[in-house]
Amino acid sequence: MTRPPVSEPPATHRWVDHTSEVELEVWAPDFAGVLAEAARALAGLLLRNRDAEPEGEPRVLEVESHDREALLVDWLNEVLFVAETRMWVPVRFEVLDASATHARVRTWGVPVDEAPSMVKAATFHGLEVREGADGCEAEVIFDV
Repeated sequence: MTRPPVSEPPATHRWVDHTSEVELEVWAPDFAGVLAEAARALAGLLLRNRDAEPEGEPRVLEVESHDREALLVDWLNEVLFVAETRMWVPVRFEVLDASATHARVRTWGVPVDEAPSMVKAATFHGLEVREGADGCEAEVIFDV
Protein backbone atom coordinates (compact mmCIF):
# COMPACT_ATOMS: atom_id res chain seq x y z
CA MET A 1 0.00 0.00 0.00
CA THR A 2 1.37 3.40 -0.95
CA ARG A 3 1.36 5.82 2.00
CA PRO A 4 0.73 9.55 1.68
CA PRO A 5 3.61 11.93 2.29
CA VAL A 6 4.35 12.43 5.96
CA SER A 7 4.90 16.16 5.86
CA GLU A 8 2.30 18.51 4.50
CA PRO A 9 2.68 22.28 4.29
CA PRO A 10 1.03 24.20 7.11
CA ALA A 11 -2.46 25.19 6.13
CA THR A 12 -5.65 26.11 7.93
CA HIS A 13 -9.37 26.32 7.33
CA ARG A 14 -12.45 27.64 9.11
CA TRP A 15 -16.17 27.01 8.54
CA VAL A 16 -18.63 29.94 8.63
CA ASP A 17 -22.39 29.25 8.94
CA HIS A 18 -24.88 30.63 6.41
CA THR A 19 -28.56 29.91 5.89
CA SER A 20 -28.75 26.64 3.88
CA GLU A 21 -25.08 27.14 3.06
CA VAL A 22 -21.71 26.83 4.74
CA GLU A 23 -18.72 28.97 3.89
CA LEU A 24 -15.21 27.62 3.95
CA GLU A 25 -12.25 29.95 4.44
CA VAL A 26 -8.89 28.39 3.59
CA TRP A 27 -5.30 29.56 3.92
CA ALA A 28 -2.17 27.80 2.62
CA PRO A 29 1.31 28.76 1.42
CA ASP A 30 0.24 28.42 -2.24
CA PHE A 31 -2.70 27.56 -4.51
CA ALA A 32 -1.82 23.84 -4.51
CA GLY A 33 -2.03 23.94 -0.72
CA VAL A 34 -5.44 25.63 -0.90
CA LEU A 35 -6.70 22.83 -3.15
CA ALA A 36 -5.47 20.18 -0.69
CA GLU A 37 -6.67 21.96 2.47
CA ALA A 38 -10.11 22.75 1.01
CA ALA A 39 -10.54 19.08 0.07
CA ARG A 40 -9.38 17.97 3.55
CA ALA A 41 -11.94 20.32 5.11
CA LEU A 42 -14.69 19.01 2.83
CA ALA A 43 -13.77 15.41 3.67
CA GLY A 44 -14.06 16.24 7.36
CA LEU A 45 -17.49 17.72 6.79
CA LEU A 46 -18.65 14.73 4.73
CA LEU A 47 -17.41 12.30 7.38
CA ARG A 48 -18.84 14.45 10.19
CA ASN A 49 -15.33 14.94 11.60
CA ARG A 50 -14.83 11.28 12.50
CA ASP A 51 -11.25 10.05 12.35
CA ALA A 52 -10.65 8.28 9.08
CA GLU A 53 -7.48 6.36 8.32
CA PRO A 54 -7.11 5.88 4.55
CA GLU A 55 -7.52 2.36 3.21
CA GLY A 56 -6.26 0.73 0.03
CA GLU A 57 -4.38 2.15 -2.90
CA PRO A 58 -4.37 5.83 -3.83
CA ARG A 59 -6.46 7.19 -6.68
CA VAL A 60 -5.52 10.07 -8.93
CA LEU A 61 -8.18 12.73 -9.52
CA GLU A 62 -7.75 15.27 -12.29
CA VAL A 63 -9.72 18.43 -13.02
CA GLU A 64 -9.46 21.14 -15.68
CA SER A 65 -11.23 24.47 -15.76
CA HIS A 66 -10.96 27.94 -17.30
CA ASP A 67 -9.44 29.81 -14.30
CA ARG A 68 -8.28 29.09 -10.76
CA GLU A 69 -11.56 30.12 -9.10
CA ALA A 70 -13.52 27.75 -11.32
CA LEU A 71 -10.82 25.12 -10.80
CA LEU A 72 -11.30 25.29 -7.02
CA VAL A 73 -15.08 24.85 -7.38
CA ASP A 74 -14.70 22.06 -9.95
CA TRP A 75 -12.09 20.31 -7.77
CA LEU A 76 -14.33 20.35 -4.70
CA ASN A 77 -17.29 19.16 -6.77
CA GLU A 78 -15.12 16.30 -8.07
CA VAL A 79 -14.41 15.27 -4.46
CA LEU A 80 -18.18 15.37 -3.82
CA PHE A 81 -18.87 13.37 -7.00
CA VAL A 82 -16.42 10.63 -6.00
CA ALA A 83 -17.91 10.44 -2.51
CA GLU A 84 -21.48 10.23 -3.84
CA THR A 85 -20.96 7.88 -6.78
CA ARG A 86 -18.08 5.65 -5.67
CA MET A 87 -18.94 5.57 -1.96
CA TRP A 88 -15.35 6.60 -1.24
CA VAL A 89 -14.29 9.82 0.51
CA PRO A 90 -10.79 11.08 -0.23
CA VAL A 91 -9.16 12.21 3.03
CA ARG A 92 -5.48 12.74 2.18
CA PHE A 93 -4.16 14.66 -0.78
CA GLU A 94 -0.84 15.00 -2.59
CA VAL A 95 -1.03 17.65 -5.30
CA LEU A 96 1.04 16.31 -8.20
CA ASP A 97 0.39 19.24 -10.52
CA ALA A 98 -1.52 22.48 -10.08
CA SER A 99 -1.87 25.53 -12.27
CA ALA A 100 -4.59 28.13 -12.71
CA THR A 101 -6.51 25.76 -15.01
CA HIS A 102 -5.45 22.20 -14.11
CA ALA A 103 -5.04 20.04 -11.02
CA ARG A 104 -3.82 16.47 -10.73
CA VAL A 105 -3.99 15.09 -7.21
CA ARG A 106 -3.13 11.70 -5.70
CA THR A 107 -5.74 10.90 -3.06
CA TRP A 108 -6.12 8.34 -0.30
CA GLY A 109 -9.56 7.67 1.04
CA VAL A 110 -12.03 5.65 3.03
CA PRO A 111 -15.01 3.64 1.85
CA VAL A 112 -18.41 4.67 3.21
CA ASP A 113 -21.55 2.56 3.59
CA GLU A 114 -23.85 5.27 2.28
CA ALA A 115 -23.36 8.40 0.23
CA PRO A 116 -22.56 11.42 2.43
CA SER A 117 -25.22 13.60 0.80
CA MET A 118 -25.22 16.48 3.27
CA VAL A 119 -23.38 18.78 0.81
CA LYS A 120 -25.00 19.41 -2.57
CA ALA A 121 -22.25 21.40 -4.31
CA ALA A 122 -19.49 23.96 -4.10
CA THR A 123 -20.80 27.20 -5.61
CA PHE A 124 -19.50 30.31 -7.32
CA HIS A 125 -21.50 32.52 -4.93
CA GLY A 126 -19.06 34.62 -2.89
CA LEU A 127 -16.08 32.74 -4.36
CA GLU A 128 -12.70 34.38 -3.88
CA VAL A 129 -9.11 33.24 -4.34
CA ARG A 130 -6.35 35.66 -3.36
CA GLU A 131 -2.60 35.27 -3.47
CA GLY A 132 -0.20 37.53 -1.64
CA ALA A 133 3.21 37.61 -0.05
CA ASP A 134 1.88 35.63 2.95
CA GLY A 135 0.37 32.82 0.90
CA CYS A 136 -2.92 32.01 -0.79
CA GLU A 137 -6.39 32.22 0.70
CA ALA A 138 -9.81 31.30 -0.61
CA GLU A 139 -13.45 31.50 0.36
CA VAL A 140 -15.97 29.11 -1.12
CA ILE A 141 -19.62 28.54 -0.21
CA PHE A 142 -21.22 25.09 -0.26
CA ASP A 143 -24.92 24.52 -0.83
CA VAL A 144 -26.17 22.13 1.86
